[in-house]
Amino acid sequence: MEQRGISKLDLKRQNRLQILRVVHENGAISRVDIASQLQLTRAAVTIITNEMISEGVLQELGEAPIELDKLQKGRRKILIGINATNKFALGATISEGYVSVGLSTLDAEVLDKAMMPIGEETTNQDVMDFIVSSCNDMISNSCLSKNKILGLGVAVMPNMWSKMRIRIRDGALYCRRVIDPLQKALELPVLCGNAVGLLAMATQDHRTHEGKRFNHILLALGEKINLAVLNQNSLMSDYQIHTDRVERMIVRPGGKSCPDYPDGSVKAELAEHVLIESIKEAYSQETMPYLYNATGGDRERITEELFNDAYTHGDKSVQEIAHYTLDTMAVLINNLICAHYADKVVLHNCKMNEYCFDYLKNKLAELLGVEDVNDMLEFSRADGRYSFLAGCALSIYELFYVKGGL
Repeated sequence: MEQRGISKLDLKRQNRLQILRVVHENGAISRVDIASQLQLTRAAVTIITNEMISEGVLQELGEAPIELDKLQKGRRKILIGINATNKFALGATISEGYVSVGLSTLDAEVLDKAMMPIGEETTNQDVMDFIVSSCNDMISNSCLSKNKILGLGVAVMPNMWSKMRIRIRDGALYCRRVIDPLQKALELPVLCGNAVGLLAMATQDHRTHEGKRFNHILLALGEKINLAVLNQNSLMSDYQIHTDRVERMIVRPGGKSCPDYPDGSVKAELAEHVLIESIKEAYSQETMPYLYNATGGDRERITEELFNDAYTHGDKSVQEIAHYTLDTMAVLINNLICAHYADKVVLHNCKMNEYCFDYLKNKLAELLGVEDVNDMLEFSRADGRYSFLAGCALSIYELFYVKGGL
């Protein structure tokens, strides 16, 4: 069979992609420094970046600041950066309980957002209709033409795949029943993927530090617990589908039981209902006076919000149950950090208050043997109403960066 080399278009797209990656990771950067990082000639980088500037993909940001310890002769470097308003991205995230839709710039600045609750009576078609109407309203309200929109990225949490008729076929997600009707209704490119990995992409820090890329973990909490890992800023392929395997990890050997899972597993110890059930078992006016009064003596009225309030007000039994759960979570996070050499862990759908979070950070620092973990552990910025940023991350990555801004 005749072998053909890479086409000029493919080479052009590849060079543009590499340049966009370097600019994305470094922020403002000069052509000289781009050439140095990519080992391309300065002339080649100048030609490509000038073309991208004329297209509006990149923009010149002015001269680089003077560094007194690195004084240079001649002209100062001209910095360039991505033009974040050259194109815009639509995103939608479908989670248990709600669908979030929004519009953002290329640097994830939110321009508009909408949200609809999902109940048992909400149909697949209701969700699709809301996404279409919200996207059309946002395009119209922002006075944008469709040629300024990259497309729509749809992120679906695994526990919603069945409702949205998503299947795993030949080792990949089969999303045509989501993509095709949305594409037809919006007349825009539509992509779809696992929300867990896409939330990790939406919350990652793209910047490099002294040329080093980071390993980043997103832990999505709730009744189902999911995990995604970014290795050197790239989503590991296994976490595009199999994000729930973390539930089988053992964090309390010989601990609580859960059908079909090992004793002391993440599922048995940290699933959302486990905390509430533990509180209900210990519920009494003597051991939980604040919570008892707040719920009027009715244990069925216990919520995580009231639990947080009771913790803050010093209910001793509530604090003991919380510390057991937080100690277990600290073990899980410690193991994930050590296994993946992670620089940061982001908690998604985390409902703990600041006092519980401080306890968790102190416990994790103790396990890791460090002074503090303030730069290593944080809440997701793509929670709730902002979860649509996961869909935006998909469309921006696939339809802008992978295509080299073409």
